[in-house]
Amino acid sequence: MDIREATPADAANLVAYLKALVAEPGICIPLTPDEVVSVEQEKAMLADFSQSPRALMLVALAEGQLVGELSLKAISPRKSIAHVATLGMSVKSDFRRKGVGRELLAAAVQWAPSAGIKRIELYVYARNEPAIKLYEAAGFTHEGRRRGFIREDDAYLDDLVMSRWLD
Repeated sequence: MDIREATPADAANLVAYLKALVAEPGICIPLTPDEVVSVEQEKAMLADFSQSPRALMLVALAEGQLVGELSLKAISPRKSIAHVATLGMSVKSDFRRKGVGRELLAAAVQWAPSAGIKRIELYVYARNEPAIKLYEAAGFTHEGRRRGFIREDDAYLDDLVMSRWLD
C-alpha cells in the first residue's frame, strides 16, 4: 500500500471514489451523492491543501487504486487556536479493517507537529463502532456527543467528538 500526499492530478479519482462511497447503503459520511463536488472544484481544493503549510490531504493506493483518503486541516490561523486541526477520513468498503485507516492516521499524526498542530479532533457517527475502535487504538479519546447532529433521510443521528493531544 502507498500512502502519499494528494495532488490536483488526483482530483478525478477522488471524485469517482467519493461518488462510489456515498452510494454505499448505511455509509457513515455526512455527504449525499448530489453534494460531491466536480473534478474542477476538487482540483481547486487539492491545490489549496498543497499550498497550505497547515493542511494535509493524503490518499491511500493499493495496486494503483484509490482505497482511502484523509484530510487534516488547522481550524484557524488565530494564535489562540492555531494548534488545533480537524481530521476527516474514509476507506473504501473492500479495504476496511485491513490497516488502511491505521496507516493514514499514523501518517497524519507524524506530519501534524511539523505544522504546529498539537491537538487533532474528529467527528464520527456514534453507530460507526469499527471507526471508533480504530480512533481509540490510535490514542483518540471521547470528548462528547452531538445529539441529532446528522440528518439521514428522516432520521437524526448522533455523532461523537474525539481528540488526541500530540506531544
